[in-house]
Amino acid sequence: MPKVIIHLRGQHASEDLSRQFLELYGYIVRMLDSCGIEAETRVMDHDVRTGTRNTGDRRFEDGNLHIFDDRHLQMPNVLNGSMAYLPGFWHLAPQGVRCYSPIAEKPFRENMIPYKYAAQFYGKLKTKWKDGRQSRYNQSRDSTRLPKDAISVFFQGNYPREVKATSFTDISMLRDVLEGAGSHPVVVKPHPLLADVGTMVELAEIMEQDGRITLTDANIHDILAVSCATVSVNSSVAVEGFLHRTPAILYGRSDFHHMAETVTGPGQFAAALERAQTRTGGYAQFMTWYFRNNCLEIGAANLEQRIWEIFTEAGFPKERFTAG
Repeated sequence: MPKVIIHLRGQHASEDLSRQFLELYGYIVRMLDSCGIEAETRVMDHDVRTGTRNTGDRRFEDGNLHIFDDRHLQMPNVLNGSMAYLPGFWHLAPQGVRCYSPIAEKPFRENMIPYKYAAQFYGKLKTKWKDGRQSRYNQSRDSTRLPKDAISVFFQGNYPREVKATSFTDISMLRDVLEGAGSHPVVVKPHPLLADVGTMVELAEIMEQDGRITLTDANIHDILAVSCATVSVNSSVAVEGFLHRTPAILYGRSDFHHMAETVTGPGQFAAALERAQTRTGGYAQFMTWYFRNNCLEIGAANLEQRIWEIFTEAGFPKERFTAG
């Protein structure tokens, strides 16, 4: 009989699967256990790195279904899982997660989602995250005054380049923004977990020459409230900005490009900013389409059904586990 094997990073392999960043896997284990189906967790192989798309062998063709946390493997018998941009919502797909999520290839139009339905869901998200001043990562509880009409630039460290989502570094992205920012103040927030010394040294040197820049560790909702646009490669902050009706400009591949302007090379920022400022609506419909229609939602009545649909599409219908 096949089983489901969940591959986790070493530091997470012994964690409680009820923790927020692992909770989908905990749900899957309980779901399978209730059906008498075996599941196990193990430390993922050392050569399955952030940017790995294929290991070049047939190691996962063992008759089992393999789920990798925060990876982008495209191989037989493999699914990739990851918490989406807001906690409580998840990706689970054979193509990859986040920037490689299949959501990227799906069409979106505002009229696909009735506004009255979207407004209810959007309102709940705003109450929890925007009004509650909460985010995926811990935020300052203090209120911070920042320059208004700012372009907010969010660094993401090396991760986007490791997964081949962009060729821009944090610094090259910032330099490009400064070239096209005009008189706008520019607020820069380093990534809370991935900031590196070299980048911060370069940033300090740029700040000495450009008085438009404000470096901050403020609560992101204080930043978003004064921003005319967010800038990142493909950060979750851009999605959280949609709760403030703040347009997003991206410097790399994403699966929420439908609601953003994407810069593909140097010198395009000024035009992207001009286009972004013309956006007047669609945020409620997009957030509802993205999270309700395309993500797995923890606590949703149809969560188990949705998971089995994904398993089935990967070649592992329920009867394959229980036959015989």
